[in-house]
Amino acid sequence: MTLPGNPLIGDRLSEAVGRFLTPRPSVTTPRDDELLGRGSALELACGLAATSWGTGPTVLLAHGWESRRTHWGAFVTPLVEAGFRVVAVDAPAHGDSPGEKADVLQYGLALVDVERELGPLAGVVGHSFGAGAAVIALHRGLKSERAVLISGPSSVVSVIERWGRHDGLPEQDIPSFVRLVEQEVGESVERLDVTRIVPGLSVRALVVHDQNDKEIPVADALAVAAAWSGAKMMITERFGHRRIMIAGEVVRAVVEFLGSD
Repeated sequence: MTLPGNPLIGDRLSEAVGRFLTPRPSVTTPRDDELLGRGSALELACGLAATSWGTGPTVLLAHGWESRRTHWGAFVTPLVEAGFRVVAVDAPAHGDSPGEKADVLQYGLALVDVERELGPLAGVVGHSFGAGAAVIALHRGLKSERAVLISGPSSVVSVIERWGRHDGLPEQDIPSFVRLVEQEVGESVERLDVTRIVPGLSVRALVVHDQNDKEIPVADALAVAAAWSGAKMMITERFGHRRIMIAGEVVRAVVEFLGSD
């Protein structure tokens, strides 16, 4: 894949696209192994690695970029104790799932396949990349009574642009980089923006974000909550993008939201 006019620029951008779509592996820890040992492995037709804990209405957990299903450890026991069956999956090309590259549309469509196999969900909870995928999945037919987005983006385009700048691409190359990512995804990335999708969703939603998130600005969460009719919002102040996943107050708020009348 090269751009007309200057093959060197095309090669550089193509390499950047490859890096953008290729997650680095996440190494397991003894804590991860212990959590998996307490659950039951699922063999899903879509091929994604998955683990189930507990019994009851199903809550599906979708992790973020370069994460894995065991990073939901803080949520599993509280959700099980609240009477839910918890299912966590590894995204394509993440954790124990197959593949080398992943994008948010691919992840979202995989979540639709998971729900079709598990049956309608009591809730779907996504963090970061997984939050965007969850919204796409809801738009593409995933059935869930409730949705929780934690540290999620409002715009796929903005995510691509921020990554390109962080990777050192010159500003004048950013639009071409976005279009090349779009070619790989196979669909207009603007159509995947969360704020364009959620006005058409009737699912009850909770949007959670930290004021000091350095990876995805809190303005994204405010935009999503404003666009999603009836969405509740929770803003924290000291957890950032990743520690929010182990914050007790966040876990309690999510469990309460999923179990409320």
